[in-house]
Amino acid sequence: MRRFIVLMVMILAFYGQALGFTFGVICDTRSDASASGRHGVNTAAVQAVCAELTKRRAAFVLAPGDFICGNVDWYNKEGEPPANTVQYQSFLEAAGSQGVGLAGSGKSCRLFPVRGNHECYHDTKSPKALVTMWQREMGAALPRNGPKGEEGLTYSFTWGNALFLGIDEYVHAGASVKTGIGVNQPWVQKTLDENIGAEHLFVFGHTPAFAAHHADCLADNEGARDAFLRSLYSRGGVYFCGHDHFYARAEVPVVASDGTAIVGYIPQVITPSGAPFLTGSREDNHKWDGVYGDPRVIPSSYMDNTLGFQLVTVEGAVVTVSFMGTQDASTWVRREDGSYAYTWNDDWASWTFAELDRFSYTREGTRLAQNH
Repeated sequence: MRRFIVLMVMILAFYGQALGFTFGVICDTRSDASASGRHGVNTAAVQAVCAELTKRRAAFVLAPGDFICGNVDWYNKEGEPPANTVQYQSFLEAAGSQGVGLAGSGKSCRLFPVRGNHECYHDTKSPKALVTMWQREMGAALPRNGPKGEEGLTYSFTWGNALFLGIDEYVHAGASVKTGIGVNQPWVQKTLDENIGAEHLFVFGHTPAFAAHHADCLADNEGARDAFLRSLYSRGGVYFCGHDHFYARAEVPVVASDGTAIVGYIPQVITPSGAPFLTGSREDNHKWDGVYGDPRVIPSSYMDNTLGFQLVTVEGAVVTVSFMGTQDASTWVRREDGSYAYTWNDDWASWTFAELDRFSYTREGTRLAQNH
């Protein structure tokens, strides 16, 4: 009898997921050494967004990179930066205090991270040492079904009626971690083929497919990027990313294999969750004007000086993606030269989040019907 009850509970849980579930997306929670943060992490922001996600009963959180400042020689001019292991623990402690954690942590909301450029910088440590630290603190708790050599880095999982792909885009990055950004396309296609029954597809990686502010992204290899997007489009995917420290949503083009025509578009969603804002105080830190470098991109929404998270609700064939944001995290002052300065408000419990953007779609066969 007990075995029967356990089986029924498992069956009901599965169908409950299939009928409806909610998950979150956070990205770029790092800090600088001199700014708000502990050991390279904006811990106030991490606690704020994680508290909101657990309050809204998110089942899990996708986190595409830059949790920590990482192994950069400018972090601490008087010595080496804290080890990435220490920085990861700072992030995990902040998230865990609000109920978000890796598998096996006992937290109610499960965390699914992949690396960003700051997890891969190797100014004072070797790339191999940094991978070892990632695997020890993060990768060991992740699905081990990625490509050979990328176990614990790139992976997939299913939840209800959806397939999720977490992409490590820096496995073959160059010395500056600004080139060699890409995906393992054979593994992506194989995983899609093996999960043909999944009704929805969600993909998360650190950099945009089409550049907004930062030029270093999947456009480093346009042919590979376009092949990647074609494979996602065949399943109606959404691509979640970060890297730019602001919120921006756009429809990015899916280009035919001969490169001559656009066959469709995919939503690309950039999420800011606490990393330093752009201030315009340096040439490489200028405010973005909202214009994508590739004119084929169709802009949908752009918000600066705001941090937050995505709240994604799946109800059968319908998906709703909401950007929940706040401007309570910082106070801004405009300088005489037109640049900006800001100070963080670390009293994160006082921040108020609101829905600042939303789009939804219905999965219809192999395409998406946009609702908003």
